[in-house]
Amino acid sequence: MDYDHIKHFSQDVDPVAHFEETKGMFSVMHGEILRYILSHRVPLEKFIRYELATSGHDEGHKWVGFEKAKEIWFKN
Repeated sequence: MDYDHIKHFSQDVDPVAHFEETKGMFSVMHGEILRYILSHRVPLEKFIRYELATSGHDEGHKWVGFEKAKEIWFKN
């Protein structure tokens, strides 16, 4: 995905809900936090995997318990 893709998604009159939600999170985040994430190369994927593992759900959002979810989401 490049910047033009993001621009076109942002201008879509009927955007995909997940993309709109994700873009919205970044658009309201304080610029200092965004700059910190970039300058320190914060591993966002690891934060996301941690959150998913602590939910106790698998890739299909089926409840599998916390230990199984850790196995699924911490595999990388």
